[in-house]
Amino acid sequence: MNNSHTEYDVIIVGSGPAGGMCVYELSKRGLSVLLLEKEKLPRYKVCAGGLTKKAVELLSFELGDVCENHTHVVHLTLKHKRGFSKATSFPLVTMVMRDRFDNLLIQKSAEKGAHIQEQTRVTSVEEFPDHVLVKTDKGDFHSKVVVGADGVTSLVARSLGLRKNAKLGVAVEGEMFPNPDSSDLTKYDGSLHLDFNVIPKGYGWIFPKKDHLSVGVFTTLPRIKDIKKYFYLYIADKGLSQDYSCRSLIGHQIPLGGRNEILNTERGLLVGDAAGLADPITGEGIYFALRSGQIAAEVIERSLAGFSYNLDEYTEKIRDEILEDFRYAGYLAKLLYNLSFVSYNLARSLDIVNEGFIKVVSGEYSYREAIKRLPGKMFMV
Repeated sequence: MNNSHTEYDVIIVGSGPAGGMCVYELSKRGLSVLLLEKEKLPRYKVCAGGLTKKAVELLSFELGDVCENHTHVVHLTLKHKRGFSKATSFPLVTMVMRDRFDNLLIQKSAEKGAHIQEQTRVTSVEEFPDHVLVKTDKGDFHSKVVVGADGVTSLVARSLGLRKNAKLGVAVEGEMFPNPDSSDLTKYDGSLHLDFNVIPKGYGWIFPKKDHLSVGVFTTLPRIKDIKKYFYLYIADKGLSQDYSCRSLIGHQIPLGGRNEILNTERGLLVGDAAGLADPITGEGIYFALRSGQIAAEVIERSLAGFSYNLDEYTEKIRDEILEDFRYAGYLAKLLYNLSFVSYNLARSLDIVNEGFIKVVSGEYSYREAIKRLPGKMFMV
């Protein structure tokens, strides 16, 4: 939809989970908000599509039929193809397709009064002492604050001079549909598969959806030769090559968090992938996108209320709540990607890796708390 207004309290660029949550929270608070999206909504977005328990708990509305599957069992494989499984009494990860999930957030925002303008490409962002000018291929817009929710290659970040040295990982994902003469999806229904070290410094995953599987491989390395080779080796190893056909095989970069960066200027800030907020171990970014969108809305509301305008509070909160814990995630990444045979057996006997993984994903533990509970011998790598 198009609108004739050009001045807003806040302009948000990008309609992913970070932008969607931010526009929803701001609209709910009564601010005038414009969300700009370059694509026509809804649009397919390459993503594993797993909402962790703690991510779902951030939402103030039900997912309804946007939910594709609930997983209660985790199959975790480490080095040497040795692994173990763990069942939970609650849905650990809720499966969604990003086009439908993102669109749900946008619809909820529109119901709260947000202006949504799709098929509008932002060409530049100019910051002034008292406002921001956002230029697009559909005209110019003005706001008091701009939020960059435009992903890993964020134009807003570049325009504001932020995130100049982003740390990146790489992933490739395909949607795997069962062939007509193959068995059904019951083998994977309700279960989450994570196989570490099927790719250097990374892992492969299988996430069950309603009528197919989302399958991919991810590495924390900034570049890797022929990543699709590892994908095809992975699906062959898991026995998927014969019974499933692959659609929408797409590679993409993932911004890995953990760097102590400034994420705001006087009139702008970054959320989600644009801010580099993806888990340093798994590359998971939806929870951090949603949470950063919430924090951004809280800080913007306070700043525009007239009490004390200060967007620096946003960077401080992200550092304290998210980036500090990412440092500890980095320690655990070394453990998972370099686990020795001795340490593996110790982990299995104590069930400590799977238990810790579940508690972190559910939100019961931070990475810092999880690492404190590991015995010292676990670090014999």
